[in-house]
Amino acid sequence: MNPEPRALNSKGFTLLEVMVAVTIMSMVLITLIGLKNRSMQDVALAEHITTATMLAKRIMVETITTNPSKRWTPVDNEGDFKDEENFADYTWKKTISLIPILSGAVTITEIRIAVLWNEGTRPEQVELVDYE
Repeated sequence: MNPEPRALNSKGFTLLEVMVAVTIMSMVLITLIGLKNRSMQDVALAEHITTATMLAKRIMVETITTNPSKRWTPVDNEGDFKDEENFADYTWKKTISLIPILSGAVTITEIRIAVLWNEGTRPEQVELVDYE
């Protein structure tokens, strides 16, 4: 019993056409999965930047409001947020510098607050600067 030979104008796909289509679909799916993963990483980084900015702003406000006389002395210290469960991965660094201008007749105070954390293996930071 011999099967009838296929007619030249028969409808259907050859194995090669199906393999090419599967290969193209696989490449598209792999690309989409990679984009999804990158998007998730970007969202996590944006969340960390927002949290670090909020923490830096909090330290800046505490620093300025605890010195109502505005008599600043140079400071260079650091700390962490270990006592706050949600922010245990963050650390901070505060630098207060006195900058003389106009041959020392006027002094400007520069307050720098940096909040640092690790994004995977890469260190990241947000820094706020205020001048008084």
